[in-house]
Amino acid sequence: MRMSRGRRGRSGRPRSARDIEMRTIEEEESFRQDLETTFRPVFEKHGNQGVLVTELQDELDETGIINHIPEERLDMLLEKADRDGDSYITYNEFMNMMTRPGVLTEKERRAMGGFMANVISNIVPESMKQDFLEHYTCCPPPLFMPIISIVEIVVFIIYAMELKDTKDPVTATSGVPLYSPFIYKPSRRYEAWRYLTYLLIHQGYMHLVGNLIFQLLLGLPLEFVHKFWRVAVVYFCGVIAGSLAHSLTDHSIALAGASGGCYALIGAHLASVVVNWSEMNHECCDGNPIRLLLSAPVRLTLLLLLAGLDTANAVYRRFFDPAGGKIGITAHMGGLVAGLFLGIAVMKNINEKPWEKKVGWVTLAAFLIFVSLAIFFNGLYNGYPETDWTPCCP
Repeated sequence: MRMSRGRRGRSGRPRSARDIEMRTIEEEESFRQDLETTFRPVFEKHGNQGVLVTELQDELDETGIINHIPEERLDMLLEKADRDGDSYITYNEFMNMMTRPGVLTEKERRAMGGFMANVISNIVPESMKQDFLEHYTCCPPPLFMPIISIVEIVVFIIYAMELKDTKDPVTATSGVPLYSPFIYKPSRRYEAWRYLTYLLIHQGYMHLVGNLIFQLLLGLPLEFVHKFWRVAVVYFCGVIAGSLAHSLTDHSIALAGASGGCYALIGAHLASVVVNWSEMNHECCDGNPIRLLLSAPVRLTLLLLLAGLDTANAVYRRFFDPAGGKIGITAHMGGLVAGLFLGIAVMKNINEKPWEKKVGWVTLAAFLIFVSLAIFFNGLYNGYPETDWTPCCP
């Protein structure tokens, strides 16, 4: 005679209804303990106020939770979880949502448990939120941008005096000392310092003035918040990335000017907006026009407009204006990308989130890989002009 296929205990005996009920209670208690271990610490960082519902919704939208819980259903659950209607979800309200019978299906409970802890950890507590404007300070004063600008002016004046009585005197748009040991020349790529020092040479005083305005306008505000050493690192790396990008594309054309560094400052501003988005938007809609103008969306719009207009001008002068000269467009782009990539890793992040730190490491690695590949290309490619081994400084 075959036994019925009822549920059995560990001893092999059929389990009674009381056994099943006790097992369910034990499982539920274990589930509660797991929730408390996981979620109490992350909620404690937000204090008694809890987590803002709208921020929770925004963070969850960036995850894959909507593959498990439809977006409308998710929003409804979060709104119901806010039982006191104060727009914040506290630890107790969250626990009530997770453990109250009939609120969540088993699939929804698993999804919430899998995604919510990391999401809440990524949200900056209200008590820790800082105003980006409070980080503008003159102590120490901005040093790097004024110093590098003065050096560029001095070098320009020296060469302008040397070229004064030659066939190529300095004018608004011409007059570049091709004999200078500072300028980048494809035929002298083995002189590695040229990948950096070309920033000191300018073709005409309009070229110099334009770059000075550009870098002072963009660099000084960065130094007030991020300090001179961060700006210096991004600027010089942008200059190097600009010359390397130029050497990969314009194999036979010399390069002069600080445009790579200037565009790196644009990239650094973009990076700062990305990683400090919420801090820049702090109280931006409270009626203060200054805060509105300095908010992240306005900054981002102005930066993209500035970069777009200048790039369009460079493209026009390179391809459609016979008198425009050989503008190093890829040097601009190399500097921009370097500034953006290094800016995420180097520039000051007021409230760093875990994902921002990871992105910073990724972009830093991408920059270093580009530099390494470009160096190998410069050493191995055979399409450059014949190497000039004559002394550079007779």
